[in-house]
Amino acid sequence: MRIGSYQFSPNWIPSIITVLILPILIVLGFWQLSRAEEKRDIFEQRTERLALPEYVLESVPEDLSALEYRRLSVTGHYLNQYTIYIDNKVYQGQVGYQVVVPLQISGQSDVILVNRGWLKATGSRSRLPIFKKIEDEVTLKGIAKLNPKDVASLGSGNRLGTDWPALVRWIDAIELDEDIPGNVASFMFLQDPTPEDELKREWTFINSPPEKNVSYAVQWFIMAGLLLIIYIVVNTKRLNR
Repeated sequence: MRIGSYQFSPNWIPSIITVLILPILIVLGFWQLSRAEEKRDIFEQRTERLALPEYVLESVPEDLSALEYRRLSVTGHYLNQYTIYIDNKVYQGQVGYQVVVPLQISGQSDVILVNRGWLKATGSRSRLPIFKKIEDEVTLKGIAKLNPKDVASLGSGNRLGTDWPALVRWIDAIELDEDIPGNVASFMFLQDPTPEDELKREWTFINSPPEKNVSYAVQWFIMAGLLLIIYIVVNTKRLNR
């Protein structure tokens, strides 16, 4: 292809490379934009749900999606003998565990999983940290979060051993329902922080803001543009007069 005094004569090797890589860069850019949009939707939904009046949870409804990001109040008894430690959770640069204790709702067979917060690990992997267990009936306030894997660590293989307290890499409500008496609900109750409690509770629902994904998308698009410019420059030559 001749354009003025320049001749565009692409070589087949850079052409193949460009054809293979350029669509990937563009797709990655649009994927990051879609992730940014998803995070905006989550943020808007969470803001709207948190603004709703507090919901008193007297039993677990069939439609759990109605609870997500709602402020809840629930009364019941902890099933302390079925305490769960989520492994490898980091808080302010220190490694520890998130402690999840099932709570049986008063007058019901329904059980919810209460994330009581973070505890610093001991010096030995074989010795789990100790926290204050509450035996009396309690009324808790917190936020519901569906898909507990979002607030737990992922990895290959979940539960380490079969004893209680259980040490897991993530929360699997279906798996726990087989071991814990009652009907275990498949959402996490993120307990509000209390000053006198030794457990740390600072919940984050989105690990990075949507603006970060937008910046990643811009980087992918810039790389796609640079690849195209390089391809054109390398394969374009000035004609001799």
